[in-house]
Amino acid sequence: MEFLHWLQDSGLATWVRESDALGSTFPYTFLLALHAIGLAMLVGPNVAVDLRILGYGRSVPLGSMEGFFRQMWVGFWFNALSGLVLLPTSAVTFLTDPIFYVKLGSIALAVVTLQMIYGEVFRGRSGRGDTPPTTKAKILAGTSLVLWVVAIVSGRLMAYNGDVRRSTLNAFLLLLLLLLVGGVGWRAIARGPGWGVSLRRSM
Repeated sequence: MEFLHWLQDSGLATWVRESDALGSTFPYTFLLALHAIGLAMLVGPNVAVDLRILGYGRSVPLGSMEGFFRQMWVGFWFNALSGLVLLPTSAVTFLTDPIFYVKLGSIALAVVTLQMIYGEVFRGRSGRGDTPPTTKAKILAGTSLVLWVVAIVSGRLMAYNGDVRRSTLNAFLLLLLLLLVGGVGWRAIARGPGWGVSLRRSM
């Protein structure tokens, strides 16, 4: 705890944390914006690749999505570097919160999964031409989606404490359950007879 307090009270952390109070949008607001932009550059294309591997948007050649990976790595480094500077501003709060470690662990596993997807889909056969993704690629894509959901929800939960955190988590779990039920129902309808056949053809 002494180290955490020292880190939080260091000159750099104090300057970053109190810059807004001094009427400056740099560096704290700028770093927050950079963190958000990095998240969008990383997670957005990653989700698009995952969904394409899982069978959505079949009209888009999977191999053409390889260019997203350069953008995703740029976004990752935006996030990593801005997060590294922002961390000391609330070191005591962040580094004593178990949710923070859930977030970091999820991100680490998601990045490893992303690299595995690249190796399986874009360096292997499944990303070339019209070759369907392998079962391994689909498992990795599903795992990636779950990990990013956990990471993002964990990040949001860090902004709350006590009852608010529990209420937010309960609301998220309810929404996730509804989405799962809705997704299963949609696939059942799309695979069924009658107008489900037309849905499949339109997809």
